[in-house]
Amino acid sequence: MTFPLIVISGPTSVGKTGIATALAKRLDAEIVSADSRQIYQEMSIGTAKPTLEEQQGIPHHLIDFVKPDQSFTLADYVECAWKAVQGIHRKKKIPIMVGSSGLYIRAVTRGYFFPEAPPDEKLRAELEERLKKEGTSLFYEKLCQIDPEGSKSLDKNNPRRLIRFYEIYVQTGFPPSHFWKMRDPRGSELRTLQFVFTRDREKLRKRIAERVDEQEKLGLIEEVGNLLKKYPKTLKAFQTHGYQEVFPYLEGECSWEESKEKIIHHTYQYAHRQIIWHRKEKGVFWEEAEPFGDWDVIAEKISRKIKI
Repeated sequence: MTFPLIVISGPTSVGKTGIATALAKRLDAEIVSADSRQIYQEMSIGTAKPTLEEQQGIPHHLIDFVKPDQSFTLADYVECAWKAVQGIHRKKKIPIMVGSSGLYIRAVTRGYFFPEAPPDEKLRAELEERLKKEGTSLFYEKLCQIDPEGSKSLDKNNPRRLIRFYEIYVQTGFPPSHFWKMRDPRGSELRTLQFVFTRDREKLRKRIAERVDEQEKLGLIEEVGNLLKKYPKTLKAFQTHGYQEVFPYLEGECSWEESKEKIIHHTYQYAHRQIIWHRKEKGVFWEEAEPFGDWDVIAEKISRKIKI
């Protein structure tokens, strides 16, 4: 027996939260976040975490539950996501997975199998040092030799993913793609319907700039400053746009305008990479997030395509 899972994905700032919330109200559904940044506590403004007002009374799962200095892997996310999805199904409701983290979504919907390779901080430190010495390009080339198939899906500009890839190989003796061919049987329980929302590039960039202005007014600088009082800026949770760019400003190395422009630029680059990622996905519905802000109109349009 299978049960439905609706997925709302697409690049950052495209309006996924508003669309998903409007759809959830129509379908009496609950939302499961698939955002690798919104999982962290104390990181709300910079991650554009939905406020209680934005949630509109719809239960949201997997946001704001991991401490910034707590280790949390893709395998951890999958287990938490399955617990949430199955729990919603038991309540006779529909789970709607919402987020930009394509790997999170793919790992659940395709039933990724994870090897017994828990994070090894000592090994990671050694690999991080090696990556620094060799450089990202050379490190990536060696991973291509280890696993020609698996390395095709790697973002060579993401050091965390490169190190984790190598860590799995060292700990298990098998290339990561060896495990990708194996499947978690829970994946076969799902009937997934995925919608990928996009906008015109110029409109998307403008919306990103507007959101950064909103984040500034909400207290982004203060949020980052408070985090730095409690945690080192080297935390992996902080290695993301919206936080990294604020550090130099707080340390007096640049103006706020310079930091803000970098946030906008890096966020737009990230959105572009997300679009490229989703283009590789098969069997998804591509939708325009227009008219932007009229979430009920968009929810009505896509609800006609949903057959539960």
